[in-house]
Amino acid sequence: MHSDLSLHLHTDECNELISRLRQCHTEHSVRKFFGICNDIDRAMRNCLKKERLEKRERSKQHALEMKRKLKEGLKAEI
Repeated sequence: MHSDLSLHLHTDECNELISRLRQCHTEHSVRKFFGICNDIDRAMRNCLKKERLEKRERSKQHALEMKRKLKEGLKAEI
């Protein structure tokens, strides 16, 4: 299962893949069940995974920075 596919949540690269997948599903309403859109879906999931991992790393770095600032603030009080 993938995350929410709202366009405002993703990069332009992933938005292009999301649009292509939606178009493929619209154009091939029956053939989509036989894998006609699988390549686009796989590329979209890889793009979403890359976004998720980048966001997780940014969050981790932010948390470390905040922890460092908190420790510095406590040292200054003592």
